[in-house]
Amino acid sequence: MLVVIGLLVAPYCAAQGDSPLSDEASGPARATDERTRSGGERAPAQARVVASRKARLSVEMAGRVDRLHVDEGDAFETGDALVALGCGVERASLEKARASLEEARQTRKANEQLAELRSVGDLELALSRIRVGAANADVSVAAARVDRCAVRAPFDGVVAQIHKREAEYIRVGEPLLDVIDPQALKVEFLAPSRWLAWLEPGEAFTLALNELDVQIPGELTQIGVRVDPVSRTVRLKGTLTEQHRGVVPGMSGDVRFEATR
Repeated sequence: MLVVIGLLVAPYCAAQGDSPLSDEASGPARATDERTRSGGERAPAQARVVASRKARLSVEMAGRVDRLHVDEGDAFETGDALVALGCGVERASLEKARASLEEARQTRKANEQLAELRSVGDLELALSRIRVGAANADVSVAAARVDRCAVRAPFDGVVAQIHKREAEYIRVGEPLLDVIDPQALKVEFLAPSRWLAWLEPGEAFTLALNELDVQIPGELTQIGVRVDPVSRTVRLKGTLTEQHRGVVPGMSGDVRFEATR
């Protein structure tokens, strides 16, 4: 009877973790976890490369796309005209405003000459000068409308995607072009919230890209201000401290931080 009881008690003790084997088995796992927290090997985080300067361009007034000066993948410089809208009415209004301005200037000039001969009243002379100022304002307004007919590059970069083609009508707020600066790249990734105990801006890391057989050094620049309560992760951002040919936005890889602490 004592033998039977002993056989029943042994499995129960092992299940409750009272067996010495339980402590031995959990020892390596605990040691690995402690190394992770105190500066040993740290698990990588999945990251992606994104452009720090990107924009979705639209138009300030509705109209028809008259001409595309660029195609997808084309490079451009700041201020280049990327798209031109059909603006015949706006250009005609500008010409009319310029003609009115010239008329006002000639009237003012004539009144100033007559004023020297005392052949025109002070009020008429003053009104002619006021009309020149009003005509100048009309020209400025018309010229601003014509400027809105061209969509210009906000920075140096390349065209990532075209949403509207020539002869298509576009409304205010509708996407026209997606542009990015491929030279200004950054890295975004999610990390376990427990990393906040040792993470600091300026922390060095290495990015191993999936698409290229390279490892690029980087530096942590921003730590998220909020932890996701469901996944218990925090968003991190960093920059690549070395330029590497072939790295483009959209690539992904593993980020590993140097285990120095």
